[in-house]
Amino acid sequence: MVDITADDGAKIVAEAKSWKGTSYKSVGAGSIKGESGDCSGSTWRIYEKVGYVYAFQSTAAFPGCNDTSKKFRELAKVEKSQEGDLLYWNGHMAVYSSFASDTDNAITPRMKGEVHFKQINDMWTATHPGGPPYQPHKISWFKGGAAPRIFRFQK
Repeated sequence: MVDITADDGAKIVAEAKSWKGTSYKSVGAGSIKGESGDCSGSTWRIYEKVGYVYAFQSTAAFPGCNDTSKKFRELAKVEKSQEGDLLYWNGHMAVYSSFASDTDNAITPRMKGEVHFKQINDMWTATHPGGPPYQPHKISWFKGGAAPRIFRFQK
């Protein structure tokens, strides 16, 4: 098995972008683009749609199941992320994107207190119950700034 290419990853990112605006609902494998989804279900459906099929796993189960399925390779800390990599934190997953060819979603206007600023995005994600719909987000602001484990699909 070999890593998917950056072009393959771009297909994953294009599908992730098509989920923008999908409402959050904790439904796992029942996630449906345009209706509702959570982080594990939307990520699974995104990969499935572009032909990179793996058995659905809840976020908590993903690393252990991947150890046996070998559908993903965990990147070493010195390796750079590429389009379409799966980002994993304890309790969350998302899809990496550089937004290099997606200027419309690369920056999100934000406000902290009374200060307006521009968030530079680097992932697509469903967030949490009661949170915003599926959208671009910033890795370093997520999960208290903890770095994610990064996985690349193997074909």
